[in-house]
Amino acid sequence: MQVKTIQQMYDWTILFHTQMAANFFSVRELLGEHNTQLVDYCTKYEKKLAEDLIGFKAITTINTLDTYCYEYFAENPELLNFTDLDRSTQLDEQAIQGYLSDQHQKIINAYEYLEGKTQTADGKEKLGQILQLEYQGLKQMVQSINRHIDM
Repeated sequence: MQVKTIQQMYDWTILFHTQMAANFFSVRELLGEHNTQLVDYCTKYEKKLAEDLIGFKAITTINTLDTYCYEYFAENPELLNFTDLDRSTQLDEQAIQGYLSDQHQKIINAYEYLEGKTQTADGKEKLGQILQLEYQGLKQMVQSINRHIDM
């Protein structure tokens, strides 16, 4: 996948969340019951984030950012390759939380970059909304993992 436009960046983000959900689902059989509940939660939340972004994409156009999308992904081509959970390590709550945080930070960094480049109030508002969705999603999942650890 190439990312050259803001619409393609939305597609990349939706695909990213969909792959996160699929990845969490794929490790279920490797986990005990306690952590299976955790990855089930993460799977559902990642699907929700993807669905939220599909709706956002349908009502948003910020074509002035196309050049910056292209530049960002040209400078960070590794983002186009999805990173799976490392199955060779112990998949406990800490590993899941670290993976989740690292992966979501990639999305946050990309949208922060674009938010810094946009010149229009509407563009800043729309990107700010996506960033809030990502921040809140990550925060909620990390808090849930922490509660899960405490159980």
